[in-house]
Amino acid sequence: MKNYINRILSLAAAVFLAAGCAETYVEEYVAEAPEIESFTPTSALSGDDTPVVITGQHLQAVTKAMIGGAEVRILERVSNTRMTVVASREARSGKITLVNSVGTAASASDFTVNYPVLTINAAELPEKVDMFGRLTLKGQYMAVIRKVIVTGTDAEPGEGREAEILSQDGSEVVVTVPYVTSETARITLRYMEADNEVETPLETAPSIGVVRLVPEVDEPAFSNLIVGRITTITGKNLDQISAVKVGGENANIASQSATELSFTVPMVEGFVEGAGNQTSLAIDYFGDFESAVIKESLPATVLRLKIWEGITTFCQDVGCIRLESFFSPETGIIYHNNRWRTEVDPVSYNNDGKVCSANNVPSVSEADYNSVNPYFYFSGVKAAGTATECSIQIMGPATSSSQFKNFFFEPIKKDQYRLLPNGGYGTPVLSFRYLDPSAPAEKALADKVRNLEFEVIDEASFPIDVEQKTVAGVPIAKPAGSSNSVDWAPGIFSDKTEKLDAEVDAVLMVLYFDYHGIASADPLANVKRIGFIHITKVNFRPVSGAPSQSDITYNVYWQKEDYKF
Repeated sequence: MKNYINRILSLAAAVFLAAGCAETYVEEYVAEAPEIESFTPTSALSGDDTPVVITGQHLQAVTKAMIGGAEVRILERVSNTRMTVVASREARSGKITLVNSVGTAASASDFTVNYPVLTINAAELPEKVDMFGRLTLKGQYMAVIRKVIVTGTDAEPGEGREAEILSQDGSEVVVTVPYVTSETARITLRYMEADNEVETPLETAPSIGVVRLVPEVDEPAFSNLIVGRITTITGKNLDQISAVKVGGENANIASQSATELSFTVPMVEGFVEGAGNQTSLAIDYFGDFESAVIKESLPATVLRLKIWEGITTFCQDVGCIRLESFFSPETGIIYHNNRWRTEVDPVSYNNDGKVCSANNVPSVSEADYNSVNPYFYFSGVKAAGTATECSIQIMGPATSSSQFKNFFFEPIKKDQYRLLPNGGYGTPVLSFRYLDPSAPAEKALADKVRNLEFEVIDEASFPIDVEQKTVAGVPIAKPAGSSNSVDWAPGIFSDKTEKLDAEVDAVLMVLYFDYHGIASADPLANVKRIGFIHITKVNFRPVSGAPSQSDITYNVYWQKEDYKF
């Protein structure tokens, strides 16, 4: 303890004396350029990532190291006289160079990079590998490989294709087999030798079998293509198909597996309304390298209605997988939330949502009302009066004054990113009527929609009786601006449990009203157009008590021209 106290007193005295001096100074450190005195080892195999220890002066502040003019990684600066760099595969034979803010130093002697002879252990190659499948090559000095080239036996030297390298170390490299036209191929390796790229000889390259999974399409089950419909082909190796073409036009692929592929029939230039069209059906496969014609000529029909199948939109939560919540059956476009203010419903946004005097009764001019295409969305809600149940509802934009403030156009939960921060109505008035399968007439109509047993939606095919308050025989005494999954998916979504890929088979009739809305004594007299929504699948994701991260997949069939009463 006494020694400890003495040391404290001595330190205090030193501080006092220093403070009492007229002049004090602290020796300044003056930076100097680095100096290299030696390094070890003096050589390395390219690709081995060999640590090289350098001794010298002023090494602590070195910012850059090079071997043979190629920059290498600084592993550690041990002290001002010792540091370590890594002779990676970028290194070349030549001087070791160090750089700091003051200057540059070069070693007196050269560092030597030796280039190994690459070898593939042919005995460890599989007998066959799938084209576009993974292939592991084992051997020596594999870390130095820059490219793996696969050349079909029917190709000329230099016509091989580069394989994508997935992973690599000193003993193996894993690649994706590229496209080849033959069932056997040779494998060569490219690497750097000094500043030159060299390749192992093709004539001595190991050979491997390549399984070409050529698509085999069954005879189509359909005899007619309907524009807008999702159509399915079956067969083998269909997951190799990269494009489906109808009359040369790319079709959107809705789903795909090895045995089944579904696509949406596109509108082809030259098609006319009706059944008098002929077209071809073809596929591209193996990344568009090869193609085949499935049918030279097929009848194609353009119906007198709009068909949008395989549509998926998302509920309102800001943390949703995608902020794509709005769909217009008029345009067929799925709208991202950031387009709502400018493209979907600018009339509502520019009027702060004050476009209805009451629920589903517009208060804007007829011209403004008609300037907005009809659209709808889905919203996740808690069931009233319960802490556990929740549901999904399909909504018309003029139905609720509180919904739009729950939708965001950026994934940030702040008021400035809400569609309508203070809430408000949307412009078009829509109503939804679930077709109840327990009512024979409604079930028959729903089945007609599921099977698309009609070619037109108009007043003759789906008559409106204003006095009897029916549409196509379905009673609609009081049109509703929303429809809840409690009705169209009973028992499927009743609590907060996530349910992915839930199959739903619900058909809803949609009524689109003119600028008079639905509050008049005879609301059906105001119907402009009708359509149908066939809900097929739901990914039910409850968050914070409501399924607001859910997505819904459905088909839409929509009237092309207004009713003529």
